[in-house]
Amino acid sequence: MGMTQISISLPQSLVEQIDRMAEIDNRNRSNFIANTLQNMAKEFSSVIAEPKKKIK
Repeated sequence: MGMTQISISLPQSLVEQIDRMAEIDNRNRSNFIANTLQNMAKEFSSVIAEPKKKIK
């Protein structure tokens, strides 16, 4: 799978939190963020694939 490099701006406190979580998960920051976003995209895809329920 090809990779595309992007640049985002985040609050410093969020970067520090991400770094702590990445360290606990034995990942670097970039890998942790990419993996987390990939998991979120999979979850979101399954939610939007579900048929809409009619509200009575």
